[in-house]
Amino acid sequence: MQEDRLPTQQEAEELLAWAAGCNPGPWVDHSKTAARAARQIAMACGMNPERCHVLGLLHDIGRYEGATALRHVLAGHDLLMDRGYAKAAQVCLTHSFPDKDINQFSGAMDCDAGQLGRIRRLLEQAVYDDEIRLIQLCDAISLTNGVCLMEKRLVDVALRHGVHDGTMRKWQSFLALKEYFDKRCGLNLYSLFRQEIISGLLS
Repeated sequence: MQEDRLPTQQEAEELLAWAAGCNPGPWVDHSKTAARAARQIAMACGMNPERCHVLGLLHDIGRYEGATALRHVLAGHDLLMDRGYAKAAQVCLTHSFPDKDINQFSGAMDCDAGQLGRIRRLLEQAVYDDEIRLIQLCDAISLTNGVCLMEKRLVDVALRHGVHDGTMRKWQSFLALKEYFDKRCGLNLYSLFRQEIISGLLS
């Protein structure tokens, strides 16, 4: 298996459409927003925009199983590993964990002990490169209707899932990702999405 092998954008879109048919919901439009944001930021900082777009499309693909919470990261990982897409599988696993800390997850821990152990082991083994970090960032600035300020997305998640002891640390790590990619791009990356962010704030 080639570590960096990915589906084409068309194949990724078809896989997302299949997953949406299994479990329709706002997560699909969120994934499309994250993919578009990843492409735009990748272009600004010299990364591969096609790869980043595909990884954004697939980061939540584990939601095909239905109304799950933590389990979706493992379901997406296993689905894509079975298809030979190890890098995309890593993105599914890691996108909710900027600190590799499973206890920072926002939502129900709907996995059995064996599954929790697998997630912990896989996170420990994961190597966080800039593609993984970029999808973590884009997940944290993407709503169903467009790119937004990170604080708006984080509060949206908190209102739906609550907060816990690890929430503040997780928010700090996401904000640090924003600062990292601002420096890598040489600009405030919100400027890439100025109009839709303003529209979202005023709507």
